[in-house]
Amino acid sequence: MKNQYFGDTRDLFKYDLILELLLKTNLNHFTFIPMLTKNEKNTNGRRINYRRAKAGTKRTTLRSFLEKCLEEDRRRIEELERFFRGSKLTKKMGVTIFGKNRYFSDENREQYFESIKADLLKGSVILVDPDVGLELKNTKGRAEKYVKYKEIIDLHNHMDKDSILLIFQFIPRVEREKYFYKIGQKILEVTVKKDPVLFISDNQIVFFILIKDLRLLQTVARILVDYANTYGLKIGRVTGVYN
Repeated sequence: MKNQYFGDTRDLFKYDLILELLLKTNLNHFTFIPMLTKNEKNTNGRRINYRRAKAGTKRTTLRSFLEKCLEEDRRRIEELERFFRGSKLTKKMGVTIFGKNRYFSDENREQYFESIKADLLKGSVILVDPDVGLELKNTKGRAEKYVKYKEIIDLHNHMDKDSILLIFQFIPRVEREKYFYKIGQKILEVTVKKDPVLFISDNQIVFFILIKDLRLLQTVARILVDYANTYGLKIGRVTGVYN
């Protein structure tokens, strides 16, 4: 995650999905684990034309807030705290942006994840937001852009049954459906073992979703169906080997 991305169309989808889960599961806390890295001199973050956005456009309070941030050049993740404090939607909710004022690096990653307090993983919608997504075989020189499967395992082990864990992932130029199930299967193998992995995608990014409690998982699955139907998104459930 980079501050230069804040408020783009992918963020509109991201934060709208988080709100949808919070509001419809009656959970009242958002734990944001951004894995923040320094801005770069490139074109990333310029997808700011909301008329071309695929998801999130119907939640006008969030859309207006993010558009205002763009207009006033307030592209910083801590702006989310201001939204949660000021919006009627979230007046009974809390938000924690973990490590919001420090940059993530491969050298400090162990200390970073170990310092996430247990109470942030209870009764929360938890989002892990790396620059790119889950680790690849070769990440030399750019490892800070990826979250490791081991880190997802640890978060999953320590979160309670009343929490929802989402993992952000950019989609490479591959066959979408096959990719979703391949990564979902990998997550299944190293983490949950038996519980399904859910996913939802706008064809540019995908969120993989882990939930321990069966009832909560069923509730979230229904929420995702309705949300996907609203915006024409792809959803799925990975329960075993996909060929």
